[in-house]
Amino acid sequence: PQSPAVLSSLILTIDTVMAHLSLRLEGNSLPLTLEGSSAVADYAVVKMHPQSLNVSHYRFPSRGQSYISIPSEAFHGKAWITIVGLLYHNMHYFFDNINPVDTRIAEAAAYKGYMISASSYLISIKVEPLPQLSYNLSGSPLITIQLTHTLTPRQYSQALNKSNRVHLYCAFLDYSNGTGVWSNEGCVRESGDLNYSVCLCNHLTNFAILMQVVPLKLTREHQVALSSITYIGCALSIFCLTITLVTFAVLSSVSTIRNQRYHIHANLSCAVLLAQALLLASFQLSPATLPCKILAILLHFFFLSAFAWMLVEGFHLYSMVIKVFGSEESKHLYYYGIGWGCPLVICVISATSSLDSYGESGNCWLSLENGAIWAFVAPAMFVILVNIGILIAVTRVISRISADNYKVHGDANAFKLTAKAVAVLLPILGSSWIFGILAVNAHALVFQYIFAVFNSLQGFFMFLFHCLLNSEVRAAFKHKTKVWSLTSSSTRNINVKPFNSDIMTGNRPGTTPTKLNTWDKSTNSANRVDLSAV
Repeated sequence: PQSPAVLSSLILTIDTVMAHLSLRLEGNSLPLTLEGSSAVADYAVVKMHPQSLNVSHYRFPSRGQSYISIPSEAFHGKAWITIVGLLYHNMHYFFDNINPVDTRIAEAAAYKGYMISASSYLISIKVEPLPQLSYNLSGSPLITIQLTHTLTPRQYSQALNKSNRVHLYCAFLDYSNGTGVWSNEGCVRESGDLNYSVCLCNHLTNFAILMQVVPLKLTREHQVALSSITYIGCALSIFCLTITLVTFAVLSSVSTIRNQRYHIHANLSCAVLLAQALLLASFQLSPATLPCKILAILLHFFFLSAFAWMLVEGFHLYSMVIKVFGSEESKHLYYYGIGWGCPLVICVISATSSLDSYGESGNCWLSLENGAIWAFVAPAMFVILVNIGILIAVTRVISRISADNYKVHGDANAFKLTAKAVAVLLPILGSSWIFGILAVNAHALVFQYIFAVFNSLQGFFMFLFHCLLNSEVRAAFKHKTKVWSLTSSSTRNINVKPFNSDIMTGNRPGTTPTKLNTWDKSTNSANRVDLSAV
């Protein structure tokens, strides 16, 4: 913590020693110029007559992208001029955690809690007698300072993040009160970008570019609206997912529901249900506490599990519609390994390597500062890209079969069913999380609302497509209701016919269906696809 104060005093000492050295430059060798470079700094000591300056400005250092330029018109009088210049190579690294309250930069002090760091070389120049400069920053002559930014990888990542606002200040060390305090009085940043800054100042001292990164915040109205959408949507999703799991459990004895596809649906529903329930609970906890840290790890695991089961949904769909691979038993093991095993491995590695990244940065989630968020973003992006590829491949197959059925039977509903299949698959395979990536940009507020709606209502969509609009589930529920009614009326002597796909479709055993299934391709039986696969 004492480093900035010690370093600022050291800089003042070096300036003082160099100034005394320059004042002792006498003899017949004038005008005199001493220039060089050391491990610490580039330096120049100059003693000359104003009339010997036959250029429009004096520049230190004479080469390079970072320099100070003094117009020749600022030098007045007939006395000899002494100039001492220093461009420090590494001094700026020690000014990396400056509290804005400890500066005289009003703009920076307005963002309390967001630390400032030096993002350029520290350059110093001293001229005796003082040059005559304009008091008004819009007048002339003024000192021109150009400094190349020396951003660390972390600073560069923060600056490129569209959810942050970057403030760059032309500042100097002010020793008027005895200690060096960063100030921007008498300086203005005229131009520049993320790579360099050009400043105009009406005085001479030690200069540097200071950077302050401030996260963009939504207005109170948008925060309330997005929070309300999240609370209502998650509560509705939890309710719908609970009904979905209960429905699958009740109908598990029916043969058409007791298959691998509904096992996948149930595991995905369970992962999303637990993730959204924990998400609602996390809003009630304070960051940087042990419960918040534990909840952040659990949230990471269950949201990863939700994505992993979305990937399993995509793989299973691919194996049913496009290419069959593996036996039912082997696929069962693979699916559970992907759905629960892979997220567990990722979470264990992430938690053991960067435990401090959980539940510390304002909420019970992964930190956005040190790259730990990639332990969630990278797997999620992988799942989204793979599932988008599977969605395109499946849609092409279904569209081709629909077109063939239309040619054979003239059934226009096939195209409607294709559109329905795509609508079903988009939210289930995680495609709605694309809006989450777009929502990072604060200028795209609409994507934040779209993402909040789609993500919080994911459970509702799963209930809608897996239960409410699923013909197999509806038929199984009708069969189960019939069994219950027969049982309750004590008519045990009535034989209830087994529930199978023939009864569901209205065909008698051993007979040929009167009409080709909508998803059958008459020309090639190998491409037969059942809508239930979608």
